[in-house]
Amino acid sequence: MKLNWKNSTNKGTLMLKLVHQFQTETLFTDKYIRWFFDRDSIQALEKNPPNMMSEPKDEEERFQKIAYLYVILREKYGDDIIESAIEAGCQQILLLGAGYDTRFFRLSSIQNNSVKTFEVDLPETIENKKQYLLKQFDNIPHGLSLIPLDLNQDDLDCLVEYGFNPQTPTIYIWQGVSYYLNQENVSNTLDFIKNKMTPGSVFVFDCCSPLMTFKNETIPGINFNIDRLAEIGEPYRFGMYGDEMERWLSEKGFQNIEILQQDDLEERFLNKRSLPNNMWYIVTVKTHSIEQNR
Repeated sequence: MKLNWKNSTNKGTLMLKLVHQFQTETLFTDKYIRWFFDRDSIQALEKNPPNMMSEPKDEEERFQKIAYLYVILREKYGDDIIESAIEAGCQQILLLGAGYDTRFFRLSSIQNNSVKTFEVDLPETIENKKQYLLKQFDNIPHGLSLIPLDLNQDDLDCLVEYGFNPQTPTIYIWQGVSYYLNQENVSNTLDFIKNKMTPGSVFVFDCCSPLMTFKNETIPGINFNIDRLAEIGEPYRFGMYGDEMERWLSEKGFQNIEILQQDDLEERFLNKRSLPNNMWYIVTVKTHSIEQNR
């Protein structure tokens, strides 16, 4: 079951979502993800799709299986949040660390409601994604903005220059990013979103426990992952336990905070609990609508 991890974490995540399309049971269908892979990679999966639910043979395979399940569950959860928020009246989406996200294309609610979508990532990732999209379209589709920014350096207030409206009910999605930043930059991003969340907005992000940031005997396969991330130059820098995160967010003024560990997501979508805790978790924060505030 061992996968050939790509040389960047966003490409590795993308590969896990591609592999998901070749499983016997799927939580979501993504026919657009193929745009970002060469024909040989697709054909290899078609001929010999890995069974991601098979019993791991070692700690490396166990970590890969857990990571695969978490990525898929996180994606499904984010999809559901986006669709319910659009139904409730959100008019724009801000994807921070969007990578090769395909939701703009595959979630019909975005297209049907003309929801503006702003994707933010590092300049090299944005340029790379733009080139892939231009192979499919003459121009970047209307309603989709690809914004090159570095959360370690750049000021997110410049988003207004790209058409982002901070007064509009917004869906903020920030997944697969926080653990690669230092705590100061995580804090700055959280403060930016807290200050911008208008009534009716929703914010979803994920984090990891501190146990994911160093070698230990508690997390299955963590020693393999620490070495792999060091090799590609993308180590985890930040982790916080769920209860600590909830207190921190409350101190920052966030309300209506919900934290779901990965086994909570597993129970919600797969009706079982097999994943270990103290790895990754998802945080959801909502602001009341104007009607609810009255």
